[in-house]
Amino acid sequence: MINAPEYTPEDIELFLQVNKNEIEKEETQTFTKLLRVQDKISIISNIDPYDLKAIIYNLKFVRYKHKDYIIEEGDISTDIFFILSGECQAFYKHKELGVLKVGTTFGESAGIFSTKRSASIVCSSEEVTLLSFSINHDSMEFCSASLATLYKNLALQIDTKLRAMTSEKVDNS
Repeated sequence: MINAPEYTPEDIELFLQVNKNEIEKEETQTFTKLLRVQDKISIISNIDPYDLKAIIYNLKFVRYKHKDYIIEEGDISTDIFFILSGECQAFYKHKELGVLKVGTTFGESAGIFSTKRSASIVCSSEEVTLLSFSINHDSMEFCSASLATLYKNLALQIDTKLRAMTSEKVDNS
């Protein structure tokens, strides 16, 4: 019989602290990378960096390969995505809606309203690089102006997509 080591509460606390420090270090490095390109990302370019750190969390730069699902219709998650390189396709009930290109934001409705995903998003290029984050809605108390700016920027992205879809429908009529 193998004897498992006995851990004291202090051992466990030390392990958790080391893990927490590593996670915080990684988050800081990711945020530093974001600040280097912030001016090129339309949805956050006009937000103060200190406020930005308070109003977003779960910040990641992620890569997907061709045909990888990024979002599946009906899923519940609060991640919002911004395409840095590559392309994706959007599908609703297995019907193609269109192509999402560099500079496009997606997932904003679920990110803002905590609703189910309304479409599936799949990597359509060889690879896609995305900025992924969630909004800290609790930061309204101390960052209301910056949070309002983020919501406005996301609303402008949604408006741009709706206008493009309307224009396409009119042109095809």
